[in-house]
Amino acid sequence: MNSTERRVTDVHTLLSKTLSHPDGESTFRQLAEAIPQLVWTTRPDGYHDYFNQRWYDYTGSSLEVTQGDGWRLPFHPEDVPEAQKRWLHSLRTGDTYEVEYRCRRHDGVYRWFLGRAQPVRDADGRIVKWFGTCTDIDEQKRAADSMRFLTQADSLLASSLDYETTLAALTRLAVPQMADWCSIDIQGEDGVVRLLAVAHVDPSKAKWAHELRRRYPPDPKDPHGIHEVIRTGRSSVLPDIPDSLLVAACRDKEQLRIARELGLRSSLTVPLTARGRTFGALALVTAESGRRFTPSDVVFAEQLASRAALAVDNARLYGNALRAEERFRSLVSASAQAVWVRRPDGLVEEDSPSWRAFTGQSYEDYRGHGWLAAIHPEDQERVRRGWEAARALKQPYEVEMRVRLPDGRYAITVCRAVPLLNPEGTVREWIGTTTDITAQRRAEESSRRLESEQRARQLESLRIKVSEVLSREEAPSRLMQDCAGAMVRSLPALALVQVWGWSREAQALVLEGTAGVAVPSSIQPTRLALGEGFVGTVGQTRQPLLLNDVLQHPGVRSREWMQAQGLVSFVGTPLLVRGQLVGVLSVFGRSPLEEEALATLATVADAVAQGLERRRAELSLQEHARELARSNEELQQFAYVASHDLQEPLRMVASYTQLLARRYQGKLDSDADEFIAYAVDGVNRMQRLIQDLLAYSRVGTRGHEFKPIDSGRALEKALANLKTLVEETEATLVQGKLPPVMADETQLIQLFQNLVGNALKFRGKTPPRVLVEAEREGNEWRFTVEDNGIGIEPQYYERIFVIFQRLHGKEEYPGTGIGLAICKKIVERHGGRIGLDSQLGQGTTFWFTLPAIPTPSPQGTTS
Repeated sequence: MNSTERRVTDVHTLLSKTLSHPDGESTFRQLAEAIPQLVWTTRPDGYHDYFNQRWYDYTGSSLEVTQGDGWRLPFHPEDVPEAQKRWLHSLRTGDTYEVEYRCRRHDGVYRWFLGRAQPVRDADGRIVKWFGTCTDIDEQKRAADSMRFLTQADSLLASSLDYETTLAALTRLAVPQMADWCSIDIQGEDGVVRLLAVAHVDPSKAKWAHELRRRYPPDPKDPHGIHEVIRTGRSSVLPDIPDSLLVAACRDKEQLRIARELGLRSSLTVPLTARGRTFGALALVTAESGRRFTPSDVVFAEQLASRAALAVDNARLYGNALRAEERFRSLVSASAQAVWVRRPDGLVEEDSPSWRAFTGQSYEDYRGHGWLAAIHPEDQERVRRGWEAARALKQPYEVEMRVRLPDGRYAITVCRAVPLLNPEGTVREWIGTTTDITAQRRAEESSRRLESEQRARQLESLRIKVSEVLSREEAPSRLMQDCAGAMVRSLPALALVQVWGWSREAQALVLEGTAGVAVPSSIQPTRLALGEGFVGTVGQTRQPLLLNDVLQHPGVRSREWMQAQGLVSFVGTPLLVRGQLVGVLSVFGRSPLEEEALATLATVADAVAQGLERRRAELSLQEHARELARSNEELQQFAYVASHDLQEPLRMVASYTQLLARRYQGKLDSDADEFIAYAVDGVNRMQRLIQDLLAYSRVGTRGHEFKPIDSGRALEKALANLKTLVEETEATLVQGKLPPVMADETQLIQLFQNLVGNALKFRGKTPPRVLVEAEREGNEWRFTVEDNGIGIEPQYYERIFVIFQRLHGKEEYPGTGIGLAICKKIVERHGGRIGLDSQLGQGTTFWFTLPAIPTPSPQGTTS
């Protein structure tokens, strides 16, 4: 059940419950007016007594017109009989009514609807009313029709290599499903564009179109015409054809009159392009139907044109190959043949003018065994042994060899000889010919090259299609299905393609994609163990398997069905990623497959394996990222709550320990004073730790939005907060020119305060000196906070940014070990980086980056 059917069922359930309620008529009508479907009700005898407002808005009719039997008026005439038949059946039997039909909109356009109705019964089961809905399924219907149409078109285009006949049939297939008119124009080698075919529902109008084209050929300067489409390779669409456009395009009053009589409504022209060259155009025009082309129609027409162009290109390539073969045969016929006669013992005795002309040898050079001197040195021994063997067996002789020509070049020749026997069976003489087949070999090589190029184009087309499929962000099983479909469409030799995925959990190969011949479910396994069948063998050995006599193989399954389908060959290729099994690609063909097919499939299999594994890794990474983000959020929330909840009991402890210190300082013994001091110090340090931990947890959750901030002012505020410490340490602070940046001002002040505070805290014996500067690096600013303090050893550069990590005891340098971790978190929130450079005993330079404020470029964009 698709989403539309589920939605209709849900609506029917709701309305049925509402209408069956004793007081539900009013509520039913309120709901009927609120839902997006067309809603209607009838009496038990089928008389229509209610339509919601959407029915009247869509059809443009009124209650007086549509009540009773008037509901049929907007229906397409072709759909009325079936709709009426099913409605009468439902009235007679009480069964649910369901039918698909075309319904005319108020502007004359027909759209597909799904009509459903069911009876409302009283407590005794009697029908007291019928209610129904009409749901617009035009988009779904057209999408399904489009897929069927493309399948029909593919079958038609593959049915013949006579592309002119095929394209003419394609135009007839396109009407009236795609348009009222369809035409195809082809540009010849001379650059002239000619009308190849045109179709209309009325054949007489199609003939008329040819006459109109002859009288009014297309204007090469028309911006929407076929010449522009062929020249640019871009589609042209006119959703509406106003009369003003007809007036501007027509050359005389007669053409304008004809154009107006045709009632043209909308037009669409798409290019025929293959291998980067546009050589024609497919044009679609609507008139009688009143349909207007939409962007989705453009995409669909371009898909059809792409298929047609590929068919034309393949047909032309095949024609070129045939012409090449024909030329080769002509060359063979016209080439020189040397005819010669030899004695029964194989020696040359009779002169052969044709041999002398072919090789340039004289009779004296040629006689006896002298003819061997004209044979290429590398071929002489082979030719001599073959000749001696044929003569001894009295059998016809044939050999391919290279013969030297008068100009010194070597020609590839085929030598044939037959013995002429006496009545008693002895050889009287040998008659032979030597034929120059150099041109034939070159033609054959050219033909092989053409075939190779065509296969390469097919492979490249398949690679592109597979890459397009694998680039989509869909489930791996869907990608496998689409890859199988792309292979069947791109390689006609493949009758059935199946993609099996390796399930680590099930330890089995699972069928995830199949295309081509439909396999009955009764003989199609969906899961195979390693070593089971052809596919399982490929998965187990991780080696390709090629069988061109699959029906004779003892491991074949469903031999009768395969024989009925004409399947004779099998190729299985493992899908491997870094030596690990991902799945198996299996292919069945209706003709023997060559080793080259195995190499082609291996290339495609590698792309499929890499793409599938990459997609699986992406999905795994996305899930891991979501889990990590959720974990981080929970951790930050825990840190905040824990820090916040610890504040209250700690304040109580701090108050009473400080009270003890004030009241009993010096009144007890010295040990008591020392113990109280320890308790007060511990409480103070715990308060600082919790406050720092709370600040750390708030960096990512309590920050403000970024806006342009003067970093110099932010530093001044930070220094004001450190005023007491600056005076105590007699520090010198030097502030360079600092720029405006995109930042959270509160966090930027905290960043400066922590870094400058560190520089003052970890000072040496001399008064501290701190320098704060910034310089531009691309789209960001690099800030530095340089001091002359104690310095940091390189092995601790990373450690100091980790929370609670300290390099010194609290007695030597107080602190919680959270300050630099907060700095790192602030900088990373701003999309920057933080680090340091230091020399032990000479000072430290902390640096961090922040994004610069974007500036408008001269073109008006932001850089």
